[in-house]
Amino acid sequence: MGYVRVKVLVGSPDRTRVEEVVFLADTGAYYTVLPSELAESLSIKPMARAELLLADKRVVEAQLSYAYIKVGEREGVLPVAIMDVPEPVLGVTAMEGLGIKVDPVTGRVEYTRPYGLAMFITENTLFGSRNLHCS
Repeated sequence: MGYVRVKVLVGSPDRTRVEEVVFLADTGAYYTVLPSELAESLSIKPMARAELLLADKRVVEAQLSYAYIKVGEREGVLPVAIMDVPEPVLGVTAMEGLGIKVDPVTGRVEYTRPYGLAMFITENTLFGSRNLHCS
């Protein structure tokens, strides 16, 4: 077992700019995280900002938006965080939303259910965050 990386088509919600990018799959990450430069190059505009708790217990501020995400034959427009990270991260909201999981032994993407994009609504907020600040 080790790190699992997945090829993802990612782009603006209207799909006017789409690019294939390798993401680190992280089942411990709530959001899919895009580096700021990637979000800018794909014309993904921040819609809000929130404080996020990292695995090392630090609280950081991130921009929130939506992005087109396609993994295998599954696709949808899903919530993303935009912040300075060394590489893009495929988080659990995208995996659950698309009905996929990553087998850590084989490194392959597997389907968890028949396809149908899942919808996330948490505590009546757009992005499911208590510490949400609209831009």
